[in-house]
Amino acid sequence: MDPNEKKSWTYQIAEDLGRAFSDRLVLQTFLDVVATVPAGSLKDVLGLLRSMYTTIVMEEDASFLRYGYLSTDNAAVVRKEVLKLCSEVRPHALALVTSFGIPDALLGPIAFNWIDANAWSSVSDNDTLKDNDTVFSFFTNML
Repeated sequence: MDPNEKKSWTYQIAEDLGRAFSDRLVLQTFLDVVATVPAGSLKDVLGLLRSMYTTIVMEEDASFLRYGYLSTDNAAVVRKEVLKLCSEVRPHALALVTSFGIPDALLGPIAFNWIDANAWSSVSDNDTLKDNDTVFSFFTNML
């Protein structure tokens, strides 16, 4: 192994260890806080979020595959588990987002009516498109 390859490999290991440490710290902090929550529906939802966090970390971090902790077949199972957990968290999504207390003025239109915000009429009436047409015309005229 040439010296440049060793440096690259060492850098990769250091980056992976840093990410693993951060992920572990986030999880441990979450577990410590959840331990103080009395049993009930809130604790159940927090358990779903914990499971979702850990499986998403496994899904998105290539080091689990790189170092052989996950096979490609197991990675597919992890992906299916993430999708399953998303469907389990979905009924609680509005309550979870509301719990952050973000003022309505900071939320986009999609937060209030997902269907209308994604309707074609909202896109065609959008001033951004008109502005982009103006910018496009400006640059076209410059040529």
